[in-house]
Amino acid sequence: MNKGRVEISIKSIFKPTVSEGEETPSWDSPLCQRMEYRVRGDHFQKGDTHYCLYEEQPEGWEEPYRVMLKWKAAVLEQHKKGKAASRMVFEPGKCRRDIYRTPYGDLLLDIHTYRLDIREEQGSIFLLLEYDIKQDEQVISGNRMEIHVRELS
Repeated sequence: MNKGRVEISIKSIFKPTVSEGEETPSWDSPLCQRMEYRVRGDHFQKGDTHYCLYEEQPEGWEEPYRVMLKWKAAVLEQHKKGKAASRMVFEPGKCRRDIYRTPYGDLLLDIHTYRLDIREEQGSIFLLLEYDIKQDEQVISGNRMEIHVRELS
């Protein structure tokens, strides 16, 4: 995929937390919360590293924030800048600690990544990511994100 304008489709699934002894729902469960959106942005590549830059407008927020996705091999980084700011690093088998800054204060979060699949086809890149977000050693959400980056003609 070359440098240029792209459409980025992001599907996120959030599993509810369960009490000890309860069965964790599957990704297809109606108990999971789903979110999907599409944005336009820019994609470029430097060496083996891919970058996608775009703006995201959270519901109820006055201003969008800028997002940069950066990936190489089996590591994905997501940087958000604006009223909320964060840097999250996803690397399978690793747990990374990151600060999520909000207008209401900072949150210290641990990101435990289980899966990151990256597949490139003619004019498209697909990323599949599965991870838990933990705070104070407690899982607060299980997450699955499907990202499709497609060249615009």
